[in-house]
Amino acid sequence: MEFKEITPVRLYESAIEQIMDLVKRSELKPGDKLPPERELAEKLSISRNSLREAFRVLESRGLIKSKAGGGRYVREIRKNGYSNTENIILSLEKSSILELLEAREIFEVKIAKIAAQRATVEDTELIEQVLNKMNEEEELKYGKETESDTEFHLAIASTSHNFVFINIIRLHLDLLKDTREKTWKIPGRREEQQEEHQAIFKAIKEHNSKKAGEAMMKHLRSIRKVVVGI
Repeated sequence: MEFKEITPVRLYESAIEQIMDLVKRSELKPGDKLPPERELAEKLSISRNSLREAFRVLESRGLIKSKAGGGRYVREIRKNGYSNTENIILSLEKSSILELLEAREIFEVKIAKIAAQRATVEDTELIEQVLNKMNEEEELKYGKETESDTEFHLAIASTSHNFVFINIIRLHLDLLKDTREKTWKIPGRREEQQEEHQAIFKAIKEHNSKKAGEAMMKHLRSIRKVVVGI
């Protein structure tokens, strides 16, 4: 018989759970405005600081959004994100993921182009080491695939020699962590990723900026296609 340790639930986590439950029950729908901060804090019997922390988490997950001077709203579901009334939370999360991928298609393609222009011998050796590590470990333990994938993309960002790019990549990969772990489990996707990574690396090593951008765009669009199908 095994018992699990009971962990205390923080106030803001309870607030998140209640807000999400209202969305699941369609008492709050995409596009609806949340009650004013003071009113909602009183209804939940928590401080406004705890409520703001709950909002911060919900915004980072793409479930709600703020409008300057206009309060907070349940996010709309974008057109190419599916709308499933039985699991509206999943629909909202997928919509948010697609927006993150759209952003990556803009800045990460540019990063790959700059990396190809600025890559030193040491830079390409580091990227190659990361790739070799991924390819040699045929059966990576759960979660390790995502860690190796993160190392690869961060190595490319590092090759741009721009610390802002590195921080942007780290943030977006962290926000997409759960989704990336799911895609690695799809049969055949691991092999596709390896080929896509190799094409990006080859272009950077050859200092071919155009090919590096094209290879990165192909990789990101492949990810988008997989995510839509999940």
